[in-house]
Amino acid sequence: MSEKTNVSNVSRLAKLHGLDVLDSGTEKVYGDITSLTAEICDAPICLISLVEEDRQWFKSEVGIGLEETKIEQSICAHAVEQNDYLEINDTQADPRTLENTLCQGDKPIRFYAGAILRTLDGWPLGTLCVLDYKPRRLSPLQKRVLSVNANSVTRQLELTRALVKTVGLDARGRDQVSFSLEEKQFNEKVRARFKTLTPRETQILKLIAGNSKSLSSKEIGRELNISHRTVHHHRASIMTKMDVESVAELITVSLKANLFR
Repeated sequence: MSEKTNVSNVSRLAKLHGLDVLDSGTEKVYGDITSLTAEICDAPICLISLVEEDRQWFKSEVGIGLEETKIEQSICAHAVEQNDYLEINDTQADPRTLENTLCQGDKPIRFYAGAILRTLDGWPLGTLCVLDYKPRRLSPLQKRVLSVNANSVTRQLELTRALVKTVGLDARGRDQVSFSLEEKQFNEKVRARFKTLTPRETQILKLIAGNSKSLSSKEIGRELNISHRTVHHHRASIMTKMDVESVAELITVSLKANLFR
């Protein structure tokens, strides 16, 4: 790897880590995207894959049943490295995937197509990808759907991070945001839902939406001395009780209702 490429990858990883999404819980908005993409692309597997230095982590997955894999097993890493859409029609005929253990064995991955998850300032974070157990090609419409949905994923990730930063407003800023919305009835409804949370769920919601700390379930788990899987469970319960489908929406309603003023 050249020095220029290495510096670029360091900057890319810094951008990825700055989103504070790695190891966060499942969210319906991303699950809907992967399910719909898999259906339209007629693929048994669809992943929102974020590529780190030593692993790829899945914000959402359909059909693979894993949270992450080692970087050596990541086909998405090849897409990120070339900074472009990647389609491998037969993994057993392509030198980049020929020795990948996921493309070997009794049920090997034989097809891969991945659209880059690209930030507004151009950094490739990973891919929205579909995989199949047989060699094939995507149709032009399926390629377009993959690309459009990849853009939707990235915008949702960036929206969530922007809202996390917004949580750092001072008290005056919060008052201005609340006052400008003039949604007393909405606030009362949100506060009524908020009161249904358990003390532990309230703690977790405060860490998610009450300050500018990381959204990482592992970091929240360490702070509360519980496992990240337990945090995932509480996240799901919180979003159900608060009637939201994503962390971005959760932060938005918390801000509007001034829950942690």
